[in-house]
Amino acid sequence: MAGLRALFLLVPLCIAAQSSAAPQRQQPRPEIFNDLLKCRTITIDSERLACFDRQVGAMDAAAQRDEVVVLDKGELNKTRKTLFGFSFPKLPFLGGGDDKEDAPAEEGVTHIQAVIASVRSLGYGKWQIGLDDGAQWITTEAMTARDPKVGQSIELKRAAMGSFMGKVDGGRAVRMKRIS
Repeated sequence: MAGLRALFLLVPLCIAAQSSAAPQRQQPRPEIFNDLLKCRTITIDSERLACFDRQVGAMDAAAQRDEVVVLDKGELNKTRKTLFGFSFPKLPFLGGGDDKEDAPAEEGVTHIQAVIASVRSLGYGKWQIGLDDGAQWITTEAMTARDPKVGQSIELKRAAMGSFMGKVDGGRAVRMKRIS
């Protein structure tokens, strides 16, 4: 029962298919989760336990069918870092979607530190840089000071108007774009 009280973020996979004319302020909870919460209102212990057992079974079955995904905050942050650099619509479960410009900075990832796993010259001082997590980035302007090398650290930050800046081993920042 203690596990039921843990805070989970439920993310229905069908969220992308959902359309709405007016922007929503808060993503509604999946019905299966609301049904689980309704069990708390039952006053007779045996009926409440039976309700919890039934609803937890239904949630487990939905999770096995990939209809519902349960993430804790650590996994959510890991997912945000993995997706850093990609352009997606504002998705509520990743910290966006409510059109608030004053959202707290901790809601989204603003920069990452990584280690360069591969480099490839694209000519004219531009580079394709592979990170240790598998992400691939390219510089969109020339790196003039020194060439990036495998094993060096790189810091990538969000910049103005959806762009990204990258610094290799604390050098000069250059504009970068994620390609995979």
